[in-house]
Amino acid sequence: MSEIDDLVTRGEIGGRTVRILEDGVVDCHDYPVAPLVGDAVRIVTVRSAVSPGTELTYVGPRATNPYLHRRWDARLRLFADGAPSVSYPIVFGYRAAGVVIESNTSSVPTGSRVFGKWRHTEFTTLPAAEAHAQLLADELSFDDGVDLAQMLPIAVNAVAFGENRHVGGPTVVFGCGPIGLLVAQVARATGAGPVYAVDRLTGRLDIARWLGLEPIAAEGDVAAALKERHGADGVAVAFECSGSAAALHEACRVVRRRGTVVAVGFYQDGAADLRLGEEFHHNGIEIKSGQIGNVHPSFDAATLRARAIELSRAGGIVLGRLPRLVFPVSRAAEAFAALARPADVLQVVFKYD
Repeated sequence: MSEIDDLVTRGEIGGRTVRILEDGVVDCHDYPVAPLVGDAVRIVTVRSAVSPGTELTYVGPRATNPYLHRRWDARLRLFADGAPSVSYPIVFGYRAAGVVIESNTSSVPTGSRVFGKWRHTEFTTLPAAEAHAQLLADELSFDDGVDLAQMLPIAVNAVAFGENRHVGGPTVVFGCGPIGLLVAQVARATGAGPVYAVDRLTGRLDIARWLGLEPIAAEGDVAAALKERHGADGVAVAFECSGSAAALHEACRVVRRRGTVVAVGFYQDGAADLRLGEEFHHNGIEIKSGQIGNVHPSFDAATLRARAIELSRAGGIVLGRLPRLVFPVSRAAEAFAALARPADVLQVVFKYD
């Protein structure tokens, strides 16, 4: 049985489902819907959003995701030579929200609104306990739920790796994609100020300004400008959210001696622009990975989700109102193609009418 057949049998995908095929092809394929069994609920998806950082690494003739090229040894936690861990077709996604249409539990009745990390698929099933933990609050929209499913927890986890060094002082975030804009907002909501948002794209800097952040164009010497403004010791922590090695290098330059850089982006290929013999070496910079698969020791999966829900309901963070293009799921290929225009498109969302 293939991995996709197994997903269908378990009820994790069904109906119209987005697939990534070889050579950059993306389509919408119809899968059968399995019977609902056990203590579980069936959800019809209302919205699911593409993660532009991770999902695009699976698309195209030069797809760079390491799982496509090497084997992940889970026991040794190493990438090794051998048959790749992932092969096409790929059914992906982890930002979704929808409505319960069938339930085997009284704790999550039909009509309940739920968010979660399921794939781009019209129908999915969740265990009752998981669905109950991810009920969408009345004041939050489905688009809020899409970002609450994974992106806001990623941001909360990343800021935690700053070990509160952002509190009471200037903080710098590199990359104004969906993750960077959320990291910047979480940093501000938990005590940073001012929060500088760095990007090379004017449209994304305009979004940062709309959010009340301090936008800075990536052209020019960002580190020198901010150290002139705040002093050589002014910035204790920076967050790199673009996945660019050049931006990671600039983050090392902007923080103070023995400062901290949290690497949040998904870095591909080599890192020739990360010059470790310069500020990293001479200033004793600490680089931490803030990747969501390695949750900060102050959290586990449940408490991280609870903290994200708490922040989302407090009203200080913009989630679903961040700009997005909405496509019918049947136009999946067009939606993915739109992400090739980052100057115009921040993110894309599927609707399942």
